[in-house]
Amino acid sequence: MTRKNIFIPFTIILLLLSITGYGQANKWELVTLDSYKNKNIKYADFTYDPNVRTVQLYAVGGDQLNKQLNLPFVFLNKRTPLVLEFDVFGDDADYYEAEIVHCNRDWTPSELQPIEFMRDYNSFKLNEFDFSMSTKVPYVHFIFQLPQVKMSGNYVLKVYKEGNKNDLIITRRFLVAETTAAIVGEVVDRNGSERRYKQQIDFKVNYGDLTVVNAMRDFSVAILQNGRWDNSIENLKPRFIRGHEHILDYSYGNGENTFWGLNEFRVFETSSLNGGGATVSSVDVMKNFNKVRLHEDLIRNGKAFNQQRVDYNGNYLIYASGKRDHWLEADYMEVIFSLKAETPFPGDVYVYGGFSEWQLNEEYKMVYDDKARKYFGSALLKQGRYDYMYTVLDTKNRERDNIAAEGSFNLTRNIYDIIVYYRGPGDRGDRIVAYKKLNTKR
Repeated sequence: MTRKNIFIPFTIILLLLSITGYGQANKWELVTLDSYKNKNIKYADFTYDPNVRTVQLYAVGGDQLNKQLNLPFVFLNKRTPLVLEFDVFGDDADYYEAEIVHCNRDWTPSELQPIEFMRDYNSFKLNEFDFSMSTKVPYVHFIFQLPQVKMSGNYVLKVYKEGNKNDLIITRRFLVAETTAAIVGEVVDRNGSERRYKQQIDFKVNYGDLTVVNAMRDFSVAILQNGRWDNSIENLKPRFIRGHEHILDYSYGNGENTFWGLNEFRVFETSSLNGGGATVSSVDVMKNFNKVRLHEDLIRNGKAFNQQRVDYNGNYLIYASGKRDHWLEADYMEVIFSLKAETPFPGDVYVYGGFSEWQLNEEYKMVYDDKARKYFGSALLKQGRYDYMYTVLDTKNRERDNIAAEGSFNLTRNIYDIIVYYRGPGDRGDRIVAYKKLNTKR
C-alpha cells in the first residue's frame, strides 16, 4: 500500500509558509508566503515541507527525555548515536530516503566523495515510523538513527522523498570532532561600557602534533551560543601564535569573540490540559484541535535582569503528561502568544526559538492590535515545554534586532560551543580537531 501525504485542512495550517531565503547566508532565513516550489538545498537546518513538523536531530545521551536537548555533535572515536525524529501531518505519508553530505568549514559542500567519509553506501531508507495515538491532529512519526562516518568535520543530513533527491523535506547540520587538539577557555566580562550587556569567550588552542604550515590559513574557529548557528561567530583567526609551544591564542580585545548576552528565555508548557502552570492563561478544548492561550508577555528591554527562571537555552522538549510514548501520544495545539507594547516596534515582530529552527517564519509573525496595544500571534506546536523569545525585523534592511523586546545582560546563563577546524597538508576537507563547551557559570 502506497502511503500518501494528506494535508490537514485547518486554517492555521493553510497559512503555513513556503520557503524563500533572505538575510545572512547560512545564518537565518525569512520564511515567507511564496510558493513551496523553491527546494534548492540550504546547507543549514531547514524544513522544506509545511506538513513536516517538530524536527529534532540530537545525540543520544542523558536520560530518556532530556536527550532531545543535546546538540547534534559526536566525537569520532566514540559510538554515540545521532537520532533524527520528525512528524508528517496526516493519516499516511510518503516514503523517504536520506543521505549525508560532508561540508567545508563554511558549510559549502566539500570535494570529498562519499566513499572517503562514509562506512556504508550513502543512501538510507527511513523505514522506522508509527502513527499517532488518540490525538486530535493525526500524524506519522519517523525516527532514523544516522550511520557512523569515518572522518571528522561538518555534515549535513538530507532527507527527501524516495527516488527524488531534489524533492527535499529536511536538511539538518551535525558535527563530528576529533580530539587531536585541546582547548582551554572561559567566558569573561567585557571591559568598559559593554560590560553589562555582552559576554566574551577567551580561549587557547594547543594543536599538539598537527603539522602547521600557516596557522592563519590552516585553522579556523566557530563559536556557537546555545548551539545556534543564526548568530554564530565563524572564521575566527588567532590573535597570537606561539609556535614553539603549539599554542593559538584567541584572547581578543576588540569584540571579535564577543556575544550579546541577551536574556533568559521565556518559557511555556503545554504538557497537560489540566493546567499548564503559571504560563498558561486558558485552554479551549475543541473538536479538531485545542487552543492554549499564554499569559500576556511584557517587553523586558530596559527592565531589571531576573535570573529566577530555568530555561533550556532556546530548545524544547516533547512531553505529554501521563503518557507513555510522548512522541506518539503528544497532540498538536494552537498556542496563542501576546506581547504588551504601548506603541508598535519599527519593524515586524516574530516569536522564535529552537521550535522555529531559529528562522523568522511567517507562521510565527505577530500582528499589532492598536486597541489592545498588544501584539498577537499563534503557532501550531506539539505538546511539551518550549523556550522562546521575540525579535524585531527591519524589513527595509533585512536586519534582525534580538534586543528590542528582550534586552541583553552579561549575567544571562548561556552555553558556548567552540569548534576548531583544521586543514593540513594533503587534507582535501576541513577536519574538526577540537571541541569545547563552556558555561557562563552565573
